[in-house]
Amino acid sequence: MTWRGFGARSIRHKLIGIVLATTFVALSLAGVALVIFDLKSYESSMSADLLTQADIMGTATAAALAFEDEKVARENLSLLKASPTISAAAIYTAKGSLFATFVRDGQEGPPFPQLPQPEAVSSDGQHVTAWRRIISNDEVLGTVYLRARDESRQRMQYYLGVLGLIMIASLLTALLLTNRLQMSLTEPIVAISKVARRIMESRDFSLRAARTTDDEVGVMVDAFNDMLTELGRRAEVLEASNQALHASDERYQLAVRGSSAGLWDWNILSNDVFLSPRFKQLLGYGGEELPSSFASFFSALHPDDRLPAKRALEAHFSRRRTPFQIELRLRARNGDYRWFYMGGEALADAKGKPYRMAGSIIDITARKVAEEALQEANRRKDEFIATLAHELRNPLAPIRTGLQILGTEGASGASAARAREIIERQLTHMVRLVDDLLDISRITSAKVKLNKSRITLQQVVDASVEASRPYIDASNQTLSVRVDEQPIALFADLTRMAQALSNILNNAAKYTPPGGRIDLDARREGADVVIHVSDNGSGIPTEMLDQVFDMFTQVGRTVDHAQGGLGIGLSIVRRLISLHDGTVTAHSEGPGKGSTFTIRLPCADEPAHDDSPRLAPAAAAPAPALQVLVVDDNVDAAETMAMLLDMSGHRTAMVHSGLDVLDAALRVPPDVILLDIGLPGMNGYEVAARIRQERALDQTLLVALTGWGSDADKRAATEAGFDVHLTKPVGPDALMEVLARVKPREAA
Repeated sequence: MTWRGFGARSIRHKLIGIVLATTFVALSLAGVALVIFDLKSYESSMSADLLTQADIMGTATAAALAFEDEKVARENLSLLKASPTISAAAIYTAKGSLFATFVRDGQEGPPFPQLPQPEAVSSDGQHVTAWRRIISNDEVLGTVYLRARDESRQRMQYYLGVLGLIMIASLLTALLLTNRLQMSLTEPIVAISKVARRIMESRDFSLRAARTTDDEVGVMVDAFNDMLTELGRRAEVLEASNQALHASDERYQLAVRGSSAGLWDWNILSNDVFLSPRFKQLLGYGGEELPSSFASFFSALHPDDRLPAKRALEAHFSRRRTPFQIELRLRARNGDYRWFYMGGEALADAKGKPYRMAGSIIDITARKVAEEALQEANRRKDEFIATLAHELRNPLAPIRTGLQILGTEGASGASAARAREIIERQLTHMVRLVDDLLDISRITSAKVKLNKSRITLQQVVDASVEASRPYIDASNQTLSVRVDEQPIALFADLTRMAQALSNILNNAAKYTPPGGRIDLDARREGADVVIHVSDNGSGIPTEMLDQVFDMFTQVGRTVDHAQGGLGIGLSIVRRLISLHDGTVTAHSEGPGKGSTFTIRLPCADEPAHDDSPRLAPAAAAPAPALQVLVVDDNVDAAETMAMLLDMSGHRTAMVHSGLDVLDAALRVPPDVILLDIGLPGMNGYEVAARIRQERALDQTLLVALTGWGSDADKRAATEAGFDVHLTKPVGPDALMEVLARVKPREAA
């Protein structure tokens, strides 16, 4: 039985085992000691007895040796028959020859030694031999040899047998006594054990062990009962705490399941990391797919975020205890990196060394994408503002120079005409920039209205080519136009479609070098119309093919390679084509290899016949002289408008405040009032409403001449009483066309 098996025994068996083991060891030690002592005593006694008999035999045979009487020597040796232990004896002469021998009858032994040995007593386990010198008058006469049986082994066996019987009897006696005596010691302990087992099974801490003695065991029973009382009290407290903890855990789990945050718990000492199911779900993993270890978490961290995360941890672990809050990227299961906000708090030991840290993460990818989009929009806004300032300054510089030329006294007719031509062209460019801005504003706010009708593809191509021809011819570029001869019908807004195609042609002209080539190919493919505009210009990088349609985007915009424009023309194209249920795409083999823009539109159900004339302008009849009141808080704008009207044969008056309009109109009733909206004192809408209340001004035409040109502005003008709405800057032709429809008061 091993020590572990002995430890599993009951205390009763242990006590009996200890007593028996102790008794056995004590008896064994005592028996062995007695046996060894007896053997030593026997050997000493045997040796002394043999030497004594050898001395007697030597004295008795000394005379026989002296007279060499072998008969007497043998008779003397035969006297050894009286000693039962002697089995053989011999007398040797002084010269070492065998003189006389004795061998007990029936006991054969080894032969006698040929020569005598030195005096000694020895044993070979079976016989004990003794050698003794025969000395007379200090003269060695010979040697006596005695050989006896060695009975020490039989003697030891006898003693061991007796000792075994004694030990068995002693152990049985000890077992009986121990079995009776151990009950007084083990019964209280067994009673305590039974009570403890019942408490473990029933969790009833009201049970108690009975005290039966007044000794140390009784004190132990009292201590055990007191411990049960304390354990019962603690069990009640623990049960209440467990119930509160369970309720708190349920609330926590409910909050975690309802929260979008993932939780993590890092054992810094073992480097194990617990990741909550929500944490793994945010990364697209299941229960066991993402190992809960620091290595797996660190491998999912974006390489660029590892050093900032490490520094944030070091700052948090330092004495300053900087809060651990960081935005970082983690690789999801699909390989994409997502942005997370991570925060946490570390626990430290008494020496300030952190050993545990826990916190949460929140997916902020949507916010980051929005921030990046906002930053990109802000960048494009800044770029757009800079570009707008550049594009507005470009025409302003030649306009200012042209005005200086016109103001020079020595300006000839040819130079003055050239200056006016430059001013008009640059002014037209500025108006186009403003119109583009208004168009993109209307389109992005879904305020643009399409006047769709049945038109032909040829009409769209003709109108767009007519609008873009000056830009193409100015760069000495070649434009090739191919359109199906068979009329192709479209249900579209002719003006907006011509604007979209013209923007693409202008874009091709802008990015094609002087002398380059532009091809326009329009044809029908199945139920669609397909228009290709190709050029051999600077081309488009592959990564920019889709971005060219984004607002404020220009390819290759640099200070030393500016192409002009605001970067909104192609954005207008895509939005206008989309409003016509069509698509527009860009293709390029790369920088320097030209580009191709493709418009695809649905055809109308039936073909339309193009019987309309090719943009033949109608001749306008000369307008009669009118009385015109010009109202604008911009004095320069009012004076130039009045000068233009005076040069056209009309009579004019000017006011610059809304409060002065009604007095001036009643003093000299005008045929037409050109009224600005943004006026000091009283805005244009209020002035219009006051004018419509005066009967003397019933026949006056109210024209809103303003920079506010949205559809909402036009509706507000109509509701206020305006007859016509014109958006600044107004071309002379458009203004004269309005005035041509007015009859003077004298002719009314």
